[in-house]
Amino acid sequence: MTGYCVKCKAKRDFADGATEVAFGKKGRRAMKGKCSKCGTGMYKILPTKK
Repeated sequence: MTGYCVKCKAKRDFADGATEVAFGKKGRRAMKGKCSKCGTGMYKILPTKK
């Protein structure tokens, strides 16, 4: 799974896998992990379930 790293300013893979978390007031799904290159925390908002 890839996400956007703000520090590297590029799309990167999550380092040690990523965990799914609730995000925001409405509880949207998101993946949370660390950048494989610099170690910065990254989030990727996932589409809603239908």
